[in-house]
Amino acid sequence: MFDVRLQFLMLLACSGAILFTSIKETIFLAGIALAFLGCQQLWKPLFYWLLIYTILLIAYILTDQYLTISFLRYISMILFIILRISPTLMIASSLTKVPPGKLLAGLQKIKIPDSLLLTLTVALRFFPVLKAEAKIINENAAIRGISGKQMHNWLHATRLFEYTIVPLLMRTIKLADELSSSAATRGIDAPFQKTTIYTIRFSVFDSIGFTLFAIILLTPFI
Repeated sequence: MFDVRLQFLMLLACSGAILFTSIKETIFLAGIALAFLGCQQLWKPLFYWLLIYTILLIAYILTDQYLTISFLRYISMILFIILRISPTLMIASSLTKVPPGKLLAGLQKIKIPDSLLLTLTVALRFFPVLKAEAKIINENAAIRGISGKQMHNWLHATRLFEYTIVPLLMRTIKLADELSSSAATRGIDAPFQKTTIYTIRFSVFDSIGFTLFAIILLTPFI
């Protein structure tokens, strides 16, 4: 995988670039983000995002052709926003594969303040853990016959909400505290020089990442 610092800088660059790009340039950024995942051999996230982005893009093109219908305007706007932020989410999905200790060591190398470091670490680790929790809740709901995957349950939306969404919301609150405590236990806020078992350094392979990084920065000006 690319160096953690490079991945983080690409995430920041992509987040800034999407503010100044058109929909065509955003599609180009998505292609760069997919190439970024492919270079690191993250095939599962790559195919997942390729499928999701293709579906969203087709839906946006179809709704954009019928903007005279009022409710399609709102759908088109929502799809446009999702398409704009998708390249950033693709790059962020790469960081979620990095071990927490290595992620901390890499971000500390670029002198990020500890208070911000704690926020970033918890945020980047939050969504994968939340996804795992949602899977467990849905599996338990499926055993009881109240899963959202069972179409007849959509006729009882309140019950579906009560047994799947509410537990997930409750777990979300606890997860934030647990991840913060976990980071504090690892000494993230300790006031002394921190050590790590991970070797943080740029390699020849990272030159590919630097090329993609430069392309992202230049995209709004192409």
